[in-house]
Amino acid sequence: MRVTVLGAGYMGSAMACVARRRGHDVRLWGTWLDDAMLEPCERGEPHPRLGLTLEGIALLRSPRLAEALDGAELIVHAVNSEGAVPVMTKATAHLPDVPVLSVTKGLLESPRTGKMDRIDVVVPQHVGRAVRFVHAAGPAKAMEVARGVLTWMQYAGAVRDAETCARALEGGGLVVTTSDDIAGAELCSALKNAYATGLGLWDGHVGPAAHDARAACFTQAILEMRALVEAGGGRAETVHGPAGVGDLHVTAAAGRNRAFGERVGKGKPAKQVAAEMLAAGELTEGYPAIASAWRYAGERGVTKLPLLAALHAVVWENAPVGEALAGLTLG
Repeated sequence: MRVTVLGAGYMGSAMACVARRRGHDVRLWGTWLDDAMLEPCERGEPHPRLGLTLEGIALLRSPRLAEALDGAELIVHAVNSEGAVPVMTKATAHLPDVPVLSVTKGLLESPRTGKMDRIDVVVPQHVGRAVRFVHAAGPAKAMEVARGVLTWMQYAGAVRDAETCARALEGGGLVVTTSDDIAGAELCSALKNAYATGLGLWDGHVGPAAHDARAACFTQAILEMRALVEAGGGRAETVHGPAGVGDLHVTAAAGRNRAFGERVGKGKPAKQVAAEMLAAGELTEGYPAIASAWRYAGERGVTKLPLLAALHAVVWENAPVGEALAGLTLG
């Protein structure tokens, strides 16, 4: 099968490695921001972020988008949420009618409603055509996926398309289950980045001896994610599986969003932390995710979200961390 991966960052390159291990003809296309990722790989050197050589994978820079998509039988969309619309708009004239497995996590503003919504809803509105999105959810760290460490992903979308993606990529350490609940899976992926930041706050504010607090907030996060997912048309069972509980766990335990929360928990302004991490090449999805989740909740009338309210107050309203955490209610 010919597999085209859009986006040569962490996860895109990791998924290209997965597809190559499964024996597919793989093309990895980098956006106009990915030249620094592809240049050493073109010389046969390791990927700057993954630390692996991309042997057997065709590398294509941004002007070669049409070539990258020509003959593709499966597309992996691995551009970050901010780049999803620009990239898919450029791609639409060359996009074959095949499943598009999206590992992108986030919410975007709908040009039709003016409200925050899922990527699989918003992108087709911009490009003016249907896109066969399948969302890849679950706890999947790019470094581990690329190296074949045991990983459980859930592919959610139209049943036939989700199963096609699973058959193409599962194996070699990658376990894939499928679901038709793309709403629930995609919302879990977007929301977990916000809530993982909240768990990191405790690491910075109290230190390692805050196990009870993190567990309490983890449980509260799942309750709030379930309310938001159900408001968005998803199912509670998705929140309690790999897309919700699993992905929140791994992101809170070892992710950039947890690290962002830890630094904010130590008293540094969130805007400054985000800028410092960006300068170091560390994209912090949790920073904008808190604002997007808060807006999404308000637009859908979901109000009983004390943890998200505290996160928004700290990160976007400069509320003192100690006061926000001390006033937190649960349940």
